[in-house]
Amino acid sequence: SLVSSPRVQTRRRKSETSFNLISEKCDILSILRDHPENRIYQRKIQELSKRFTAIRKTKGDGNCFYRALGYSYLESLLGKSREVLKFKEHVLQTPNDLLAAGFEEHKFRNFFNAFYSVVELVEKDSSVSSLLKVFNDQSSSDQIVQFLRLLTSAFIKNRAEFFRHFIDEEMDIKDFCTHEVEPMAMECDHIQITALSQALNIALQLNLKGSGCLFNPRVVQTSLEVPILRFLNLSS
Repeated sequence: SLVSSPRVQTRRRKSETSFNLISEKCDILSILRDHPENRIYQRKIQELSKRFTAIRKTKGDGNCFYRALGYSYLESLLGKSREVLKFKEHVLQTPNDLLAAGFEEHKFRNFFNAFYSVVELVEKDSSVSSLLKVFNDQSSSDQIVQFLRLLTSAFIKNRAEFFRHFIDEEMDIKDFCTHEVEPMAMECDHIQITALSQALNIALQLNLKGSGCLFNPRVVQTSLEVPILRFLNLSS
């Protein structure tokens, strides 16, 4: 995540990672060397460094947004017992959303348990190292990601009338979720990002690196007015 000031999570190409799935915090200026020839990039990172002191890098394996969101939000809850309890109660209601979307309980129960277990960990253990260990364990981390994918799919299916306007006319909501949301390693787009952030009521600010405008900020609205997590996409 960008860390702060607030937090920011960056996405890296798989070939560039020297860490497992989520890195330790590092100085935001450390990514200046990624594109030494790009003056605009250099200037934008310098500007970001005035607001953010550190980042965590996330392995660009197609699951990076889901993993980054899960980790960053839970890290933001460490030591905040009241907020953890509120989120825990919200998570306990999510199986109802999956059932309403047509998922059979036996197909998502293990993934839900994995996510709920890490929420309970945050409630009992406020150490960053314990949380990071879970998210860097491939098996545990992937189960968490799979749950977040299913939750995203359920949120979209349960609001099909709204989301159908944002997908290809040749693909219906069910096919979109089956092929673009639920499978592991499938990259996400604004639809998935919006759905998951709203499903968990987590306000986001995305800083996107595009061909025409570096780090163009985009806020994903929820019932919260101010973004609590910030993400920096550095993929090409």
